[in-house]
Amino acid sequence: MRIAIGFNADLPVSDIVNHVSSAEELGFDSFWMHEHSFGRDAVSYLSAASQSTSKIKIGVACLSPYVRHPVLLAMTAATLQESTKGRTILGIGTGFPARLDLLGIKHDKPIAAIKETIEICRAVWSGSPVTFSGKVFSLKNVKSLTGKSNVPIYIAGWKRQMLILTGKYGDGYVAKGGESTESIKQIVSSIKSSAEKNGRSLSQIDLSAYLLTLVDNSKSAAIERAKKDPFVIYMLAVQDDYLYEGTGIDPARKKPISENYFKGNLADASSNISAEMIEAFTLVGTPQEVQARVEEFRKAGVNLPILQPISAKQEDVSAVLRAGSNLIDARD
Repeated sequence: MRIAIGFNADLPVSDIVNHVSSAEELGFDSFWMHEHSFGRDAVSYLSAASQSTSKIKIGVACLSPYVRHPVLLAMTAATLQESTKGRTILGIGTGFPARLDLLGIKHDKPIAAIKETIEICRAVWSGSPVTFSGKVFSLKNVKSLTGKSNVPIYIAGWKRQMLILTGKYGDGYVAKGGESTESIKQIVSSIKSSAEKNGRSLSQIDLSAYLLTLVDNSKSAAIERAKKDPFVIYMLAVQDDYLYEGTGIDPARKKPISENYFKGNLADASSNISAEMIEAFTLVGTPQEVQARVEEFRKAGVNLPILQPISAKQEDVSAVLRAGSNLIDARD
């Protein structure tokens, strides 16, 4: 079984390097960094990880062409591909509009931006001069100075048009943390339909997903800890209504979570989170219970589960790595 490990950019680089080395020793398929504004940048993590490993794939999901021009993305990915000897995966997405607004960055025509980024990256990697005129980006006689390269491109984005784009152009897809098995099934169905309409099959697209994970001695203990985690509270506060509806949870139950979260009242927000919500959108419990949930996501269509530790404490990360390792060993 292919299992990956993923992190937010909120840990020291040295800690991440140690975690990646452990994951490689345990047989994990890949290591992923999720970049968000105002934190450490994912590329620096990946560069450090590439020098401390030799087998594990190195992925990023996602980098935004609104922040990094597509040519810069192509150059960065090609450099990492050289550094990792072919182990790099480039995940691209628009990024969160609200954060782009804070930076004063315009983000109109998002579907065109992602489509053009894919076209530009692949053209630059061909090694030939590139002239391109699109709705968002334009180039004139740009030629890579590093020669040819070939990097898989995964698309990150949950809107229907992004899924259609994945089916047509993507080497893979990366679902955000906090999806349910029900929403994953819908995502897979949309990608499959688009792929088939464009002469491709779903088997040509690697379907990965960040799965927020917490391992503890019991499910109840893990649920109570997850309820108090700031990122989990945030995720449940901003979760789209359709995701709640898809799991049979009344979206109105999100309101007190959201209102308290954005007022800074984390304790009150946490008190409105139910066990049902935690179980729907995260993987929590004993190692065996977490492993069973991974199997549920695999049956929903995920080829590559990316276990993302909810807690960054060393013992909790190690517990997630062990749970993932047991799944790998069980299928070997």
